[in-house]
Amino acid sequence: MRVLVTGAAGGIGGGVVGTLAAADHDVIGIDRDADGLASLPEDAETHALDLRDGDAVEELLAGRELDRVVSCVGGYEIAAVEDTTVDSFRRQLDTNLTAVHTVVRAALPSIRDRDGRIVVVGSMVGSTALPYHGAYSAAKAGLRGYADALRREIEPHGATVAFVEPGPVPTGFNERAAAGLAERSAEADPEGPYADAYRAFEGYSPVATDVETAVERVVVAATTDRPRTVYRVSRRARWLPRAAALLPDRLYDRLVRAGLPGGVLGRLIDR
Repeated sequence: MRVLVTGAAGGIGGGVVGTLAAADHDVIGIDRDADGLASLPEDAETHALDLRDGDAVEELLAGRELDRVVSCVGGYEIAAVEDTTVDSFRRQLDTNLTAVHTVVRAALPSIRDRDGRIVVVGSMVGSTALPYHGAYSAAKAGLRGYADALRREIEPHGATVAFVEPGPVPTGFNERAAAGLAERSAEADPEGPYADAYRAFEGYSPVATDVETAVERVVVAATTDRPRTVYRVSRRARWLPRAAALLPDRLYDRLVRAGLPGGVLGRLIDR
């Protein structure tokens, strides 16, 4: 089976590449992090590429026969909506949405012709929007809508779509976002309306599940004969959306805020 994995230099994407390559699948890994790609198995084909560049993606994938596309791209910046610049907002949408679409669009003719599959890795923030993650939550919610629309379009033609929605995974992803916030906060008003919330993100390193579990679910979604439409990975990713359906909105808002750094629930679940 020939599998294209994007975000291949990341913690989840790299694990997926390694697992599939070890199972003798023909794997192509793409990421803009050339140094990270260098650590992947030697038998995996790799390409350093900015996936937001649709023309470059089209050129790379032209004429390639693919059985699976596994999208693991993503990145975000922590900030209140009020403090999120237009450039930052656009950058997060491009990283989490446009970089998925460029690959899906280019790969779809082959995926459809070969009764293949597209696996999209999202985030639980797409179902449960977090304060100070506004642009990222918007992008991941949009990604879920994108995957749903894609599934309803292509499954009548024989292809399948699976969406994987993990909770926080210790890959350095959240830690990098917290470090970026700390750098920006050093130049911000220490008495601003969000200053206390920003300070609480110091050392932010939430964990809902381990990397190995997340990788295993993505690999299952890519290789099983009859995939689920959605895989929610971690207890948190499963129970929070259910709680939203049961609780009044403002009570649910309080629950979500309590799970942030410094909140009562946050101190219990992210120790």
